[in-house]
Amino acid sequence: MNRMIRNITMGLLVLAVVSGCSSNPEGVNRRNAQAARAVPVEVKKAVKEEFAVQMSLSGRLEAIQQVEIPSKATGRVQQLLVKVGDKVKSGQPLVVLDGEELRIQMQKAQASMMSAKARYAEATEGTEAEVLAQTANSLADLQNKANAAKVDLERAQKLFSEGAISTAEVEKARLALATAQTNLENQKQKAQQEKKGPTQAALDSAVATLKQSEADYALSQLNVSNLTIKSPIDGIVGSLTATVGENVSNNAVVAQVINLSTMKVTAKASEGQVGQFEPGQSVSVKIPSANVTVNGKITSVSPMADSSKSYPIEIEVANTDLKAKAGMVASVEVKGNPHQAILVPREAVITKAQNSYVFVVEGDKAKQVTVTTGESDGTRIEILTGLQGGESVVVQGQNTLTGNATVAVIDPNQAKNAAGKKSGGNGQGNGGWQGQGGGQGNGQGGQRGQGSQGGTGDQANPGGQANPSGQTNSTGNPEPSATPKG
Repeated sequence: MNRMIRNITMGLLVLAVVSGCSSNPEGVNRRNAQAARAVPVEVKKAVKEEFAVQMSLSGRLEAIQQVEIPSKATGRVQQLLVKVGDKVKSGQPLVVLDGEELRIQMQKAQASMMSAKARYAEATEGTEAEVLAQTANSLADLQNKANAAKVDLERAQKLFSEGAISTAEVEKARLALATAQTNLENQKQKAQQEKKGPTQAALDSAVATLKQSEADYALSQLNVSNLTIKSPIDGIVGSLTATVGENVSNNAVVAQVINLSTMKVTAKASEGQVGQFEPGQSVSVKIPSANVTVNGKITSVSPMADSSKSYPIEIEVANTDLKAKAGMVASVEVKGNPHQAILVPREAVITKAQNSYVFVVEGDKAKQVTVTTGESDGTRIEILTGLQGGESVVVQGQNTLTGNATVAVIDPNQAKNAAGKKSGGNGQGNGGWQGQGGGQGNGQGGQRGQGSQGGTGDQANPGGQANPSGQTNSTGNPEPSATPKG
């Protein structure tokens, strides 16, 4: 239809030029050139009015929590306690490793710790009262022995002076006294130490030994505990990479758990859309493959465009029934805020190399104007920059225009009427030669077989003569031969 309108318009322009030849032969060439340069276009006004659209952004569902669970021990997989798809709780065992050696090490560490505790108890309990009593009794006994040895020495010295005993016997008595006094002194020191309790050095050593043994035991307990691999979160088992009998190393991933109760959608908004979104805003989220529509809440709106010149928006979605799965496509629906906007028909905007522009008609010239676009309701599009409203923008013929092109604005209603007449007059034009040449010719007054220009061959060929063979067109130039009818 658009092509037909353009053809009609060009035909009208040609007729105007041809008919003017008789009245102003000198202006034929000038008008003919102007008509040839003018591009027929249809225009509509850029309007300014209140505008709000139902926006739809697409994205994919993602799990907010998705944890890969590594083994914290080295060992052979002894048991798998869950399967893929099972719901699990935080702390629930998933995989058990065989670690007999680690369990033996734990038992040894426990025994060492108990021994250290006993030594520490001995060092801190002090000396028992009965021990002190025994020491006191021993001290008294040694004192008595020392006193007796002293008496013996004095007697021996007296007897020696009387010549009753030898020098050797006196020395023997003196040695016995010295020994008794030494033993007494040692016992006194021991009694004093027992009253004071253990030395600080002995106590410090006992404390250090106990702490080290407790640490060794705790580490051995942790190593044994790590043989049972547990889920750190509530969720669903997404994958199990371990198999029974397989040896796994420390830090090797054995399972993945995903929390699907709350998910997120990352959608991308255009420059014109991003202003309609803000954190905390409620939106509707459709998930076609799960056949559900849920409420969502915007958690973040990026202040910066990404490489595609879009603004990422994150929406948190409740998934209590767990129908939605990670990776599903979601559509975020939100009604834009009503606002005053400059609107043009969507087809008026041409986009090339990420740049958008329209053609604005002023007089008989079409000026190319760069614009920034916003939201669209499917038929109209918002112009953020470039237009003020009220301009005549080209909506038909714009794709053939260049900057400052000469145009001829057509009335779309008139063009449609002309197109209808052409559609109904083809038979009349083609039959216009009948009775004059006995055949069928091509009547052309700017358009082949234009019934509205004449019902006979002579009328349909204003630039030429009737020709029974049908080989003369409206300009007098040969046309392809038409087959005459008898």
